Amino acid sequence: AESWEAEYEFVGSAGETLYLVTNRDAPRKRLIAVDARRPQPEHWRTVVPESAETIESARIVGGRLVVRTMRDATSRLLLVGLDGAGQGEIPLPGLGTVATVSGREDDSELFFNFTSFASPATNYRHDLSTGRTSVLHAPKLAFDPSLYETKQVFYTSRDGTRVPMFITHKKGLRPTGDTPTLLYGYGGFDVSLMPSFSVTNLVWMEQGGIYAVPNLRGGGEYGKEWHEAGTKERKQNVFDDFIAAAEYLIR
Repeated sequence: AESWEAEYEFVGSAGETLYLVTNRDAPRKRLIAVDARRPQPEHWRTVVPESAETIESARIVGGRLVVRTMRDATSRLLLVGLDGAGQGEIPLPGLGTVATVSGREDDSELFFNFTSFASPATNYRHDLSTGRTSVLHAPKLAFDPSLYETKQVFYTSRDGTRVPMFITHKKGLRPTGDTPTLLYGYGGFDVSLMPSFSVTNLVWMEQGGIYAVPNLRGGGEYGKEWHEAGTKERKQNVFDDFIAAAEYLIR
């Protein structure tokens, strides 16, 4: 092709069948099966259709698909048969981010890491045959993540768009009109602001502050359309979303 049309990420194969994640005809992406002997688009089979959740990546582990999706800027790990049949999901420790998933096509165990606003990146092992998840490696830090809590709220921007926002602070903190609050947003270049760990932010919260992160348009949280809604002549939406987040917190 002479011009860019869509992106494709190779997931794995089973015999003559190739599995790919693509945003062709699916702004939030879908997972397709392609017969290597008949690779033309008219022969493609959709295994995981586009949905409200953005597909971030997938891989074949233990004869099934492990699909990493983003729902309202948080990670989910879905289990799907090679035929597209749903097989449930892998429970995660809370609202957070899974950056990587690894495992072999012929093995029943997989590994993933998980991080949140109060928990540094921790490696987990999941046994597909038993459904059991265990901590493989956790960093040793001199604080207790269980003393903090993250909630997700949704507020309405100037044009009526529903925007999500994470609010993190010490457990038991009851916000008052003068509680110090740090509001951080980005909203550009298809970058999704998913939960991430920061010692600087932890110190702020340890001192009694609130840390708030809205998912402004311009990012990739809801796929290509959400990104484009914060670009070019629509850039004002990004600032309106940020202002509306501040107004929500003030209220």
